[in-house]
Amino acid sequence: MIARWLALFAISTGVAGCLGDSPGGDDDGGPLGGSRTVTGEVVDFQTSTTLDGATSVSTAGVVPAPRVTSQGASFTIEGIPDNSTFQILAAAPPTHRATFSPAVEVVTTDVSGVKAPVVSETFLAGIASAFGVTPSAARGVLLARLVDANGAPRAGIASDQLVLAGGDGPHFLDANLMAAPAAKQSSTSGWVVFFEVAPGLVQLGAAAAPTVTLDMAASPVNAGAVTLATIEVIDGAPVLPTNVSFANQIVPIFSNRGCIACHSGGGIGKDLGGLKLDGGTNSIYSEVVDEDPTRVVKTNPPTSLILTMPSPESPPDTHPNITFASANDPDYQKLLVWIREGARNN
Repeated sequence: MIARWLALFAISTGVAGCLGDSPGGDDDGGPLGGSRTVTGEVVDFQTSTTLDGATSVSTAGVVPAPRVTSQGASFTIEGIPDNSTFQILAAAPPTHRATFSPAVEVVTTDVSGVKAPVVSETFLAGIASAFGVTPSAARGVLLARLVDANGAPRAGIASDQLVLAGGDGPHFLDANLMAAPAAKQSSTSGWVVFFEVAPGLVQLGAAAAPTVTLDMAASPVNAGAVTLATIEVIDGAPVLPTNVSFANQIVPIFSNRGCIACHSGGGIGKDLGGLKLDGGTNSIYSEVVDEDPTRVVKTNPPTSLILTMPSPESPPDTHPNITFASANDPDYQKLLVWIREGARNN
């Protein structure tokens, strides 16, 4: 699964967690299903060295916003729900641009040692000039790194495999993170750049003739800001699962991804959103498929709440966290195909 970092400004990206209709808190007002702490520091994108001086850090993808404290380049984020994917925006003006880092995934333990990179104004101006681009204040810049399943940079990914609607690119950086205007494929650094990206959530599009599968978390873009992302590369065109079993493949998702903690008959969730996922297979099927027709929409599967509530959205819904960072999440794909195949109790 895609490696996930952090980053974020003052906007919220989509939220979600499981399948309910509204958020809620436990008796102490904290996140449902468990509360985690993330600690780290703001670093320079090029050198990975810790910044001197004051920085600002905020979060997106978690509702309500967690508590963020910072001192110099160090930050602590408290109150991240279990099984969350979220982002941080770090800023260090005037030398560094406000920068969204790739998404961070929190499962059921605290996360420490997070590096939240910020891109220097000098670096950004240099690559823009080399590529012959004048970035506008109304749009953002996406810097994404192509990696393999182990997080190592992937060279040789052709430009026609990287599709981003409305963006100026792809442009490639060389092994030393310098602009390579003539390059038609990724270098050993794995870095690719898109300028003039519209604000909102950005996701990669489908290539006309895909030879690889590219998985990038849906990432926030702000006007005048930089967004960093990670793109996991899997050899071969995308392949969806088939003959998905509700009992054997769908029901386990609800426990494995923490949904039951928020949607149970007597636990923390206490029937949150009128949805209970802690019963037997037949009971869960009835709750998901029969009780509310918006949870599973067979005529238009991608609009089903079972998919949209746990996913990033713009504008965001009111669910407390993001579970599926992209439509390439294996569990998202199982749910999508199961609905397309008729949402059977099989």
